[in-house]
Amino acid sequence: MNSDDQKDFIKFLCSVRKAVREVLKVNTVYFVQEEDTEHHFHVWMFPRYNWMKDGKFGHKIGSVRPIMEYARQNMKTKTNLHKVELATQRLKKFFSK
Repeated sequence: MNSDDQKDFIKFLCSVRKAVREVLKVNTVYFVQEEDTEHHFHVWMFPRYNWMKDGKFGHKIGSVRPIMEYARQNMKTKTNLHKVELATQRLKKFFSK
């Protein structure tokens, strides 16, 4: 990325983080960046919800994989998927302002 792209990307990440904090009331988020090749990278945001803070997962970045596995096995319900859809709608509304 050139310098302008880098600035835009950081501004974008900050705006997403602000939205997650204000709209979804998520106080803790882990950012993970991975570069696989010279021209390709990923950035993931992992919000920490209250159900993740009960102590069985830990509080470091190493807790992300166990949380993802737990969620995949235990949290994929119609109710929870509906909550994700509602959160998505709320975030879209925030960004459409």
